[in-house]
Amino acid sequence: PDDDKERALFFNLKTITYTAQFHLAQNNGWQTSYGLNGMQQNNENRGVEQLVPDYNLFDAGVYAYTRKQIDNVTLSGGLRFDSRSIDASNLLDGVTIKGEAFKKTFSNISGSLGLTAQFTKQLNFKLNLARGFRAPSIPELASNGAHEGTTRYEYGNTGLKSETSLQFDAGLDYNTEHLSVGLSTFYNNFNNFIFYRKLEGANAGDSLVDVGGDFLTAFKFDQQKAFFAGMEATVDIHPHPLDWLHILNTFSIVTGQFDKSIEGNKFVPFVPASKLTTELKGSFNRLSNSVRNFYVKFEVDNTFTKKDVFTTYNTETQTAGYTLLNAGIGADVVNKNNRTLFSLGFSALNMGDVAFQNHLSRLKYAAENAATQRTGVFNMGRNFSLKLNIPLSFSLGN
Repeated sequence: PDDDKERALFFNLKTITYTAQFHLAQNNGWQTSYGLNGMQQNNENRGVEQLVPDYNLFDAGVYAYTRKQIDNVTLSGGLRFDSRSIDASNLLDGVTIKGEAFKKTFSNISGSLGLTAQFTKQLNFKLNLARGFRAPSIPELASNGAHEGTTRYEYGNTGLKSETSLQFDAGLDYNTEHLSVGLSTFYNNFNNFIFYRKLEGANAGDSLVDVGGDFLTAFKFDQQKAFFAGMEATVDIHPHPLDWLHILNTFSIVTGQFDKSIEGNKFVPFVPASKLTTELKGSFNRLSNSVRNFYVKFEVDNTFTKKDVFTTYNTETQTAGYTLLNAGIGADVVNKNNRTLFSLGFSALNMGDVAFQNHLSRLKYAAENAATQRTGVFNMGRNFSLKLNIPLSFSLGN
């Protein structure tokens, strides 16, 4: 803006949320509850620019949930109905209409069934089946402008439908005095999965929009049938007689693909890379009369190269893997009555000062840095933090 008192973007957003729950008395072992929740939202643009229009939005949802324990098995189930109504005004650029007013209503049913079985004292199993629903958001439907925090120019799509999904997930946990092992997996199939992709310009290049002399890459929201699948495994070893020592290993992997390829590519964009983390932590409940809950830890955070990317229209690129070394130390300081006076912690992150980019970072695609000759903004290098936590308690009256 020419006037320094004006603001480029100013959303005067008012939100009212509401919720109510009713818990029935237990009946033959069944614990049942009903409820409703939602929100009313009003947005008024007071800035020079408009990214989304003025709008009124109303969400309402009603649900029922029940659970019952039979010996070592717990059963649960729920059913929910949601509705979202949107009344959006014209999206303006000065006095020019760059987005037509619209009214939309989205509604659908979601639900879940779950089972938890305690096979033995050490072995626990969980199984869930769920149907999900998500209405498109205002930016997905109606945005038309520069998203300053992402260096993107975003176009909404008023033709978007609601997302629905069917998810299956299962987990198995094994716990003993000196070993804990966990394995969980999921598969989620989406109808009308909403994502954003680059727009292709002339000569198969990027579509660029001139915003005050800055050329921003144009993105548009789209949707297609897709699935996600993933797994997480953890192994926590605290060997005898070194009961103070914990060796925690965590591995996670997620993949996402469209049911039909888009220009020869089936990978869903912006899915996190696989990751393996190993942490060695020593914990001591009593280091001295005044120092309790002392810990020292060392962590190796290994993120793998992300190769399965949505290269269509140059929407995203592969991201190199990296390994970060982190460490931390901390404790509680107590008085003679064992009351915590304060907690103190110190951490050192990325001690190797590795130059890396998170695959999901929106700033990865920023312009080349003239000083470093590298494209995009990199994550933080070697950094240190000191945390002091002082518990406060007050008593008002007797």
